[in-house]
Amino acid sequence: MIKRVNSLGRKRVARDCVAIAVDDGDPRSFTATIDFGEHTWDQNASVVMEATCAGSSLVQRYSCGMVGQLKQPRQLPLNDLHGQNVFFSLKIIDNSERVGRLLGVAENIKPVTTGKQTVSGRKGILPVERAPLGQELWRLEFRDHDVFLLVNEDVPGLSESIRSDPVFFSLIYPQVMRQVLSRAIDEGAEPDENDDRWPVLWLAFGRKLHPEHEDPPPPDDAEAAEDWTETVVQSFCTLHELRNKYVSSGYASGYGED
Repeated sequence: MIKRVNSLGRKRVARDCVAIAVDDGDPRSFTATIDFGEHTWDQNASVVMEATCAGSSLVQRYSCGMVGQLKQPRQLPLNDLHGQNVFFSLKIIDNSERVGRLLGVAENIKPVTTGKQTVSGRKGILPVERAPLGQELWRLEFRDHDVFLLVNEDVPGLSESIRSDPVFFSLIYPQVMRQVLSRAIDEGAEPDENDDRWPVLWLAFGRKLHPEHEDPPPPDDAEAAEDWTETVVQSFCTLHELRNKYVSSGYASGYGED
C-alpha cells in the first residue's frame, strides 16, 4: 500500500524534467532521466516516481533518492502493469519541516520512447486500451488527465475493430461522445483553459464540431447542456455519415425484414 502524503502547498513540477523510456519484456521495464535544472527544490526532499496504466487501479512506486542526490531509475520492472497506455507521476516529498508533505508533483508523464507493448506520448483524445471486462464489451474509464475507451481483452480483434470498423464505430461512438461530453460539462471545465486534461480537450473538440461553434453551457444548466451535447453528437454523426456507413457495410441486410 502506498503511504498517503499531505499535498498542502504543493507546486507543479514541469513534466519535461523527466524523460522516460519503456522497454518491452516480461515484465516491461522503464528507464528515466530526471533533471530539475535550475529549480531550487529542497536538496534533502525525497523523490519518488509512480507508474500505473489504463484499465488497472494498481500503482507502483519507486524511490529515486533525494533532490540533491538522485538515483536515476534504470531498467526498473513494471510488474503487473499490462495495459498499453502507461503513465507516470514524479513527486517531491518533504523530509524536514513537515515530513510527508508533498512539495511538488508532475503528473501524467508519458514515455518518450517505447517498444511494441507500450504507447508513447499522447494518442488522440480517446485512447483505446484492452482490459479484463468479463462479459462487458466496452467501458469508459475516467482518470484525472485522460479518458480511455476500455475494450474486452478476451474478444479477439475487438481493439482493432472498435477503432475503424464502420459497424462498431457507428453503434458505439455517438454514445461514447454523449457520456464524455456530459461529464466534461459537469466537471466545470472551460475549452479555452491552458490545460491538457481530458475535459478541456473534449469540450474544445465539441465546440469545434458544433454548427455555430458555441461554447458549452455551465454545469448548472442541465437542459442547455443536454441540448448542446446532442447538437454536437448529431454534427459528429453527420460529418462521418454513420448511418450511410452502417448500411453500406452490409451488416444490416436481411435483419428486421419479413
